[in-house]
Amino acid sequence: MKNIILWVRRFVMIYGIIMICTFFMPTSQLPVVAFFGRIIVFTLLGMATMVVYYSKDELTKGAWLGRTILHLLVLEAVFMPLAHHWKFWYGKLDAVIYASFIVSAKVLWHLIDYGISARTASEINEKIRE
Repeated sequence: MKNIILWVRRFVMIYGIIMICTFFMPTSQLPVVAFFGRIIVFTLLGMATMVVYYSKDELTKGAWLGRTILHLLVLEAVFMPLAHHWKFWYGKLDAVIYASFIVSAKVLWHLIDYGISARTASEINEKIRE
């Protein structure tokens, strides 16, 4: 049950980040249902790409950084062609802007995840002190 809650929370966070980013991007006029459906597909693909972080052992800082860079490259490789196919971007400038939004979303994800991890660590440390 705890894993399900974790995945639902991640889904909501990723969906929210993508929605925030698409709010600032000039996209084609899509019907609302089609737009939200495509964002759900983006979210599920974003969650699927997190498989690059899977490891049987705890990651070192270097391994984490390497996988973070690999994850960013995988996100770009998956999202850019799909977004172009769905006409979310058209020309070279649009591609650069769209790619920068993917990087921004990844940075925002890590900031939020760091904040949650820091809060959890603080709560654990408080329980240990008690």
